[in-house]
Amino acid sequence: MTSDCLGKPGRHNRIVPKPEYYNGQNAIVAVNVHLGFNQEDSIVMNRASLERGMFRSEHIRSYKAEVDNKESLDKRRKPDDCVNFGKMQSKFGRVDSLDDDGFPYVGANLQSGDIIIGRCSESGADHSIKLKHTERGMVQKVLLSSNDDGKNFAVVSLRQVRSPCLGDKFSSMHGQKGVLGFLESQENFPFTIQGVVPDIVINPHAFPSRQTPGQLLEAALGKGIACGGSKRYATPFSTLSVDDITDQLHSAGFARWGNERVYNGATGAMVRSLIFMGPTFYQRLIHMSEDKVKFRNTGPVHPLTRQPVADRKRFGGIKFGEMERDCLIAHGASANLHERLFTLSDSSQMHVCQKCKNVAYVILRTVAGGRKIRGPHCRICDSADDLVRVNVPYGAKLLCQELFSMGISLKFETRFC
Repeated sequence: MTSDCLGKPGRHNRIVPKPEYYNGQNAIVAVNVHLGFNQEDSIVMNRASLERGMFRSEHIRSYKAEVDNKESLDKRRKPDDCVNFGKMQSKFGRVDSLDDDGFPYVGANLQSGDIIIGRCSESGADHSIKLKHTERGMVQKVLLSSNDDGKNFAVVSLRQVRSPCLGDKFSSMHGQKGVLGFLESQENFPFTIQGVVPDIVINPHAFPSRQTPGQLLEAALGKGIACGGSKRYATPFSTLSVDDITDQLHSAGFARWGNERVYNGATGAMVRSLIFMGPTFYQRLIHMSEDKVKFRNTGPVHPLTRQPVADRKRFGGIKFGEMERDCLIAHGASANLHERLFTLSDSSQMHVCQKCKNVAYVILRTVAGGRKIRGPHCRICDSADDLVRVNVPYGAKLLCQELFSMGISLKFETRFC
């Protein structure tokens, strides 16, 4: 695979174009420490290589919607049940890219919040499909057809071109996975005496931890093939020895173990240490930071617990779990802990009777003179006196009400602070 991606010499010293490999590319990989940005398993990449198109990928996502066929509609159906494709001004999304038939034109640039398929009923109700806040792309294909169930359906495909960015995950064929930690300019990278600049710099400490010496052999073998050496079978069932790889490198004019003399890109001075460098087949993984980044200020809450919802696609909250709570307790940041778990989550208020210690509920009651007022009232003491208002999480209030429905009454001790 490494030799095929490098290209094959043809007639008149021309290079036959390399075949297409969709799961990865060959990159010049150097084993070095670069400014501390490739600690542990992280990697540093050449910004100029990415701008030339290295590891650039396309992502296709399809959206489907169905409506009933007009021929199969019953005349006695309600206007709300008769849904058709069409464009109408929507209250919850933008329809600037839609044509009159309710579909976007091919090549339209859709962003989050745009309507991708317009549907409306005869009564004027909106049944359109909107892009979530994490989705965007260019319209590649619009398909309208029907199925055997008597329904018309439409499929709209969005295409998104993604270049690697910080936080994206890459891996070699040996399981040496790593996250992109820094994008360095090409002029700041070390270069060899031939002017070769690496595309990827990985940390040497990644090899003892993951036990992947095969990647070093792959780089050395690919380096020898690229310099005019003969192809070798590198399968687990072959008898390729380390001596064959080193001899091929040595005959090409390189050091036997693949180390090279490099020069500092920032100063031009020669680096004392020899750097191992060679072509390695790297692949881009599906784990990308654009799909995982999560942020929120305020947003939707659960109707039962009144706490933020959990799903990222629903613009949910960021989970603050038990271990995060332990960290704040260990730091003594009590105000921050109170803000995370109470103020920004499900802060609520309720009334407590200081006589019987029970919860007092806000009701509509009749007072002297026949007037009706709405306010807190203790049903057990039958009094509206000695009531205090306390701040509690709505989850605690909900638990109190659910236990009360099972015949368990909680009493609350209150204290002025």
